[in-house]
Amino acid sequence: MHIVPTHPAHDHVTNLTPDASLEEEIMAMVVSLRELEDAMPDVIMSTCMGYMARCTEIHLQIIRVEGSNRRLKTFRVTQLSKVMELIEFEFKGASRLIEVRRQDVELSR
Repeated sequence: MHIVPTHPAHDHVTNLTPDASLEEEIMAMVVSLRELEDAMPDVIMSTCMGYMARCTEIHLQIIRVEGSNRRLKTFRVTQLSKVMELIEFEFKGASRLIEVRRQDVELSR
């Protein structure tokens, strides 16, 4: 089961079939993040936290078996790590937007 906060942009992830491949799952995350560009920063941050938790889980599972499966190691290095970097980038951007809004409120007092 793929769990993410409820938001229309998350449909790509929540509607994955139970037998979806890892590649399909991380690509669904990328599509979902792309569609969140107009979302509130707190929605983006909570989404990123959920996706990063899932990516970390995938990463740990791959580390345990990659000695016997070179394809998984390649997947981890070339695809999963890039998606994790994107998630971190999106999280930091949303965090900065919240800080700018907080500073705007402080300055308006």
